[in-house]
Amino acid sequence: MIKVFVKSIGCEAKNIKTFELVDVSGSALPPFTAGAYIDVNLPGGFMRQYSLCNDPAETDRYLLAVFREAEGRGGSIAFHDKVALGDELEISAPQNNFPLDHRYMNYTMIAGGIGVAPLLAMAYKLRSLSKAFDFHMCVRSADQLPFKTELEELVEPDRLHFHITNGDPSRRLDVETLLAKPISAGQIYCCGPEELINAVGEATSSWHSHTVRFELFKPETLDGTDEEFDVKIASTGQVIRVGSRETILAALWKAGIKKPFSCELGICGTCRTPFIEGVPIHRDDNVLSLKEREKELTICVSRCKSPLLKIDI
Repeated sequence: MIKVFVKSIGCEAKNIKTFELVDVSGSALPPFTAGAYIDVNLPGGFMRQYSLCNDPAETDRYLLAVFREAEGRGGSIAFHDKVALGDELEISAPQNNFPLDHRYMNYTMIAGGIGVAPLLAMAYKLRSLSKAFDFHMCVRSADQLPFKTELEELVEPDRLHFHITNGDPSRRLDVETLLAKPISAGQIYCCGPEELINAVGEATSSWHSHTVRFELFKPETLDGTDEEFDVKIASTGQVIRVGSRETILAALWKAGIKKPFSCELGICGTCRTPFIEGVPIHRDDNVLSLKEREKELTICVSRCKSPLLKIDI
């Protein structure tokens, strides 16, 4: 792990703070590529993953944007309420499951709320490469719009589009019209809530898969709307109930089955587990390929449509 201290804290938008981290010894931090994230150990024993949103050319600092989830599992609340200026934290080296492919000529960035974080780093990189790109930023209200100044500096005025609904659905980004046909020699990068990801996925379902890249921003909450189900351990026959407000991973640990895990967000793949029977609801962030999803699931976020899920452990 890398020891850093909090050099500055900013209020970027409603419920969004930025945290600037620098090495405690003053040394350069490990380099990162656009789309990368780091693990952060937080007060209270939380470990969470956050995208790096500053210019990848910078080696003296990491900048994180953290949305406070009032009904979440505590990680973002700990960051907002317990981390102060000058505090020391332990972080991992950068990792990247959402890398920017530099080989294309045109790019379209589509961000929803805090999903702007990795795409902002990509905007810095694309500008440095003199690549053409459009940027669509979707938020519910003007006070929830992060990095407005930075985006206005990075993106050509006629290619920057703010979609602020203010409660009016007609003001939403018209994804179907925007993505009516594939972009010539281009790529789409989309990061945001599930509704936005699904809309972009449906609009581009007939496109070549390599031309559209997604990263799902998952709130930390389990709201109790999911159905309960049973998990059966293939090796022992033990049956464990998974409640509507807990993950498979949490239910297994509660039953004394200590499956390894790391992110608890479906982005690292540490907890991927084979299954033999049942119909999973996959909620990982593209960690598993479509073929892998036929046999495996990430138990930190995924659930089950059928009453029983039999896993191969």
